[in-house]
Amino acid sequence: MSTMALSVHVVATPPSRRELVQALVGWAEAVRHAPGVVHASVSEDVEVEAAFDLRAEWDTEEALEAHLRSDVFGVLVGAAEVLSLSVRVSVARVADEYGMDVIKKRREARWALAQRREEA
Repeated sequence: MSTMALSVHVVATPPSRRELVQALVGWAEAVRHAPGVVHASVSEDVEVEAAFDLRAEWDTEEALEAHLRSDVFGVLVGAAEVLSLSVRVSVARVADEYGMDVIKKRREARWALAQRREEA
């Protein structure tokens, strides 16, 4: 099953950090209850001061489109435009999603291939 993913990276102006955090948390709390939302989170970048990443997934393109037209997203966009130095937004279709079991198998296969090359 494919889902739709929204990613937003925003860097606040230092004096506006607290106000932007309130807007980001408000967005996350509201969007988690929206129809079709699979996951939503906000995290702070530990390497860049006052930088934040928002991530959310919807089960259909229609659910994401509804969110992009919503007042909740409009408030987020307005806050980001006024309170930030930069904003980067991306929307993508997530066609394949791997869990740790698949990651481990792929890493083991890579290790086994490297071993065979060394033996040859």
